[in-house]
Amino acid sequence: MNFKNFKTSVLAILGISKFHEQEGKKFLTPEEKAKLKSYDFSDRWIEGFEAHLNAPEDGEGEGDQRSAVIATILGQTTERLDATSRELEALKASTAKADEAHEAAIKEKESKIASLQEKIKTLSSLPEPDGGKSAGMPAATPSGFNLEDTHQLGGMAGSYNSMDRTYNQRARAAMLAARGIYTDAPAASSVDFKNLQEDLGAFYRTSWNDRLVSFLTELPTITTLFPTESGHQDLSTLVNVFLGEFSQADSSGQSDFAKVAKGSFDFGTETLRMYGVMFVHVFRSLKDLEKSWIGHLNREGSSPVKLSFIEYLLVEVAKKLHNEREQRWINGIRKDPDPDKPGRAMEAADGIYEYLRKRVDGYIDFTPNGGTLGKTVYQIKPFDLPEINSGNIGEVFFQGTSMIPAKFRDTGKVVLYIPSWMLPLYHRYNEMKYGKNVNYVANEDYVHGFPGVKIKALPNADNHHRIFWTIEGNIKTYDQVAGEMLRFNMEQQDWSIKVWSNWKESIQAEAVGRKYLSKTDVDGENQLIWCNQYDLPANFFLPADKDKNPSVALHNSVETAVNSAPLAITDIEDAKVGGMVNIKAGSADVTIKKADKFSLLTADWTPAKGDIITLMKRADGKFVEISRHTAASDSYIFPADATTPSVKGATTFITGANTKATAITDLEDAVTGIVYTIHGSGSDNATTIANSGKFVLTAAMTLSDGKLIRLVKADDGKFYEVERV
Repeated sequence: MNFKNFKTSVLAILGISKFHEQEGKKFLTPEEKAKLKSYDFSDRWIEGFEAHLNAPEDGEGEGDQRSAVIATILGQTTERLDATSRELEALKASTAKADEAHEAAIKEKESKIASLQEKIKTLSSLPEPDGGKSAGMPAATPSGFNLEDTHQLGGMAGSYNSMDRTYNQRARAAMLAARGIYTDAPAASSVDFKNLQEDLGAFYRTSWNDRLVSFLTELPTITTLFPTESGHQDLSTLVNVFLGEFSQADSSGQSDFAKVAKGSFDFGTETLRMYGVMFVHVFRSLKDLEKSWIGHLNREGSSPVKLSFIEYLLVEVAKKLHNEREQRWINGIRKDPDPDKPGRAMEAADGIYEYLRKRVDGYIDFTPNGGTLGKTVYQIKPFDLPEINSGNIGEVFFQGTSMIPAKFRDTGKVVLYIPSWMLPLYHRYNEMKYGKNVNYVANEDYVHGFPGVKIKALPNADNHHRIFWTIEGNIKTYDQVAGEMLRFNMEQQDWSIKVWSNWKESIQAEAVGRKYLSKTDVDGENQLIWCNQYDLPANFFLPADKDKNPSVALHNSVETAVNSAPLAITDIEDAKVGGMVNIKAGSADVTIKKADKFSLLTADWTPAKGDIITLMKRADGKFVEISRHTAASDSYIFPADATTPSVKGATTFITGANTKATAITDLEDAVTGIVYTIHGSGSDNATTIANSGKFVLTAAMTLSDGKLIRLVKADDGKFYEVERV
């Protein structure tokens, strides 16, 4: 224990300017020891402190540590004050019905409260060296140690009491546990990276112009939608039960009990998959940095290992790991790692959309003793709903919600989860159709026509079109040890520092539904998650792996990567017989020769960037060409100089070769709810569309060569911008 950090605080608590001395030795009087004990200092601590009063000074104490102790004592004292105040109120209430015998007890409690308030006043007035912030609570803070406060420990002021700090989270969890309330808290680690800004001290106390600035912003966490449960191992089994029908007309006067007994319990299981994830990095020699911009930040002298700078970088790494996990919980698709090769962040674990896809399209069951171990099972029968666009989004939400069994839908516990990009479209749909969004309340959305079904938007889901309903609280995020991701391990080797952490994570539902061995047998009666039948639309292209044949295992539309060398595609991996696949050229370095599995092509495919070929796999493994096209070849051309061109009979167009300045003011024959794509051409007299009149755009648009805009017609007759490139 570094008692030197507490000398100033003890002097202030005792109300003296210096310690008593006798024969050249400092000591505490019995009265002073008694006063410290009244502030909850233990006898052992007081003895140790007195023994160190005469120890040689080796520098000033650290104010942050002193303040932390004062704040802790203040919290304990305040909590005792709160408890005593409650006892006083109970006594007063009892006195109203009893005799004067309680008056002495009341006076005793009042005296005790006055004493505690005096102690709080003393502690709160102690000086705080860190930026002038008070060591105690502000004057406006009500009495009582508020454990419900999720921003400051006990509601106490000061950055050191912030709940962003993991040790404060552990302190709050311990105090709640003493009251019988158990919560998760991050485990202790060798370095508290959330608190590095304070711990590194002078390393951060530099002028703004000299600071190293990162613009990395932490993403909002989806744990507000799907809370985290800790302490789970891979292949843990979550058991749920499906109940049969039990009630019937009373025939107890005439029936045999055994013959009319009815009802059933059908137990199901969900196997929790916990995916192992890791962070591994090596910091090489940073010695050269001291000769350039690190300069004044160098605390390690000539050592090639700049540990303080590494710790700063790890603060930013912690933010990046958080962001990657947030996106992985939504978009992750687990792929088994290739030893000795770095993997992608999104391939470390399955996200919620991949989890749902497997429950619809089938997955290998890992549940032990469940009767389906090692077999492909299906659990969700999707609703056959139209593809969602701005013109039908409200109808799709209503139609899908009405298909959920009423025994679940009418409980008021069902939530519709949608990608965040759909929410503004839904608001606009309601405003255009009903004149206002009648179901909108600040921070709350409901399905129009079903006020008991909430809508919640999932962040980071811009590529997805799947919507799903389930009981609120059914889906959770899981980890094995709270805070394990940021429990960094460091090891110095020669002139480098190895840093790593390992953790497990998952996102899934506690109950999905009964498991079926045949997809056609899934009837939707015994499931607690409902969804539409598609996720990624055909016009969305997943990126393919670099320098490899494209795989359509996850989606039937794939865009090739920019490869290290020209790539001749020889197969479409994971293509299903009879299924359509769309291959989009991400660059001009791919070809498909008319040979072998592609011998049925009309000709070699040597695409320009953006060209698409559509194929179907035959039973003999060969691919039949369905079509090949580019954006321009599939577009109808507007007449030159047309200001109100017709869009009848098509949805994709390209502007004509205008002979003068041309501005489109209307699209004749347009149909409400249809998305129209207009490609630009040329640069001289390129067609323009103003953000006015019948067009509601984010800004005026000039459709020069390579530009495009997508518009949708609404019920009000106006065209709204969907996107532009």
